[in-house]
Amino acid sequence: MTLTHSTLSARAALAARILVAGCLGILLAACAAPRPAPAPAAPDPEVIEISPEERAGRLLIEAEATPDPAPARTAIDAVLGLEEPAGDLMLRADRLWTLLPEDGRGTLADRYRGARLAMLSDESRLALERLTPVEESPDTGLYRDALALHAELLTTHGPALDALLARAELDPQLVNRLELQSANQQEIWLLLATLDSAQIRQLDGLEDPGQAGGWIALFRAVRGAGTDPDAFTQAVSDWEREHPRHSGQALLPELRDASQGSIEPPARVAVLLPLSGPLADLGNALLEGIAARFYEAHGRAGSLLVFDTAGQEDLADAAYRNALQQGADRVIGPLVRESVNRVAAIDSSVPTLLLNHPSEPGQGPFWVLSLSPEDDARAVAERAHGLGSHRALVLVPEGSFGDRVAGAFRESYERQSGHVTAENRFEARSPEINARIGAALGVDVSEQRIQRVRRQTGLKLEADAQIRSDIDVVFIAGSAADLRLVVPHLHYHRASRLPMLATSHVYEGRPEPDLDRDLSGIRFPDAPWLHPDLNPEPELLAELAATEDIETTASRLPRFAALGIDAMDVAAELPLYRRAPHLEVKGVAGTWRQHPPTRNWVRQPAWLEFDDGLARPAPMQVAAPRED
Repeated sequence: MTLTHSTLSARAALAARILVAGCLGILLAACAAPRPAPAPAAPDPEVIEISPEERAGRLLIEAEATPDPAPARTAIDAVLGLEEPAGDLMLRADRLWTLLPEDGRGTLADRYRGARLAMLSDESRLALERLTPVEESPDTGLYRDALALHAELLTTHGPALDALLARAELDPQLVNRLELQSANQQEIWLLLATLDSAQIRQLDGLEDPGQAGGWIALFRAVRGAGTDPDAFTQAVSDWEREHPRHSGQALLPELRDASQGSIEPPARVAVLLPLSGPLADLGNALLEGIAARFYEAHGRAGSLLVFDTAGQEDLADAAYRNALQQGADRVIGPLVRESVNRVAAIDSSVPTLLLNHPSEPGQGPFWVLSLSPEDDARAVAERAHGLGSHRALVLVPEGSFGDRVAGAFRESYERQSGHVTAENRFEARSPEINARIGAALGVDVSEQRIQRVRRQTGLKLEADAQIRSDIDVVFIAGSAADLRLVVPHLHYHRASRLPMLATSHVYEGRPEPDLDRDLSGIRFPDAPWLHPDLNPEPELLAELAATEDIETTASRLPRFAALGIDAMDVAAELPLYRRAPHLEVKGVAGTWRQHPPTRNWVRQPAWLEFDDGLARPAPMQVAAPRED
């Protein structure tokens, strides 16, 4: 039994050892350090995200390494797609653009790229140079975008007529983008109001004005209708028959509302004028005209607040602020340039009509209505162009007045493709005046030529000296007293065969046939108010006329009284005119039209001609061919 027992115990012990060893192995495996997880696979390089700036940089590097234009275009487009491209990216893209075929100007797409690069560098004039011309493209999206940029650039930097033609061409491309089309049509309408007579004649002379022809016809029709609802309806109906399906039809409801919408009449009109000091006469003549129109039109329904600025800018500044504090809803004045500059710098929302040009035009609610020698000279230049003139002789007195009118005439005349052939100064009372006028007309040169031929041929030639052949109009400026001394010398040298145009200063404002007989043939711009055959307000003129007991400043300075009357009319309706730039004001100083970019009111004066010492309405005729 002992042996049996011993044998069983050994087997049990072996089994126990095996079990313990297994458990120990399990425990050792559990206590061992964990095996590292396998490393993740590297992502595909093609799906690595990079910023648009990095992408543009890489594309620039690739494009710079090859002469092929395709990568260059891709790189440029990537730079143009950035919100704010860095300066070095812009420079490199611009350098690549210059390496495209034909220096980047070969195709409309490339020119558009170059223009956009210039715009991002704030070089809009360069952008205009790069983009021009914009020819029609089968890529309608590109054509539309290029036209839009071209029109924007021309509106800022180009002639108004070119900007109008570009925007008119763009407009049909925007039929599915109503908001953009509305904005474009607003710009077209402002440009139409900006065109002067010479630009309109240029547009009329185009063989195919395209859409622009319909726009100018609409502008004329609506301007002629004025604020009359029935006339507006008839004018638009006639226009639609002539221009069916024209894109301008979309603007008609807005034009109707702008032309015929009512405005509140002014309740308190402030007037800032020099009523004392050296310019008191001018100020009082203006005030008499303003007051006469105000009380005629508004009676007791409004108040007229009058402030004497004495021609001093500090007083003008204080008066303007005082007027605002007193609740003025219109302001007229001031008159003196320094005062105008001071007032135009004030932060204001009240419609204000300045009576002189500020140094910085187009600021705030300020508009300009003025009579100045420069305005007269510009009117003369436009008239000369309308007469068919292209080469002018300018005769002005010595001094600042002569410098101002000569400069204004030259600038306006040359802008209309005219050329000032010669410019001469004179002293009316000089004993040499006849010789000076003859020399200006080239008579001395003609006489020398005749003498030379006589000497060379030995013949007794009967010949009259001729005026120079390189002029076809004479512009002369000066006071009536001076020109009565100078013009006879023009007649003596036979210059009256040419149109002779002067500023309104040639006429003193009242008939003086005995004194003015030698002025026959001189044409000049003037206020209809001074001429019975043209004056639309004879009753008002009689009201302001001098009596046996009182000589009014309005009678002594009638042109400034007329300006005051028109200033009141324009100021009262300024909110209406601001929303309807096609409207014109037929006043007693002339017909006034807006020039929206400068906020000037431009006067279309009446034209008079001296005939047997009397100023009579001048005929509207072209220049007759000269006989040399």
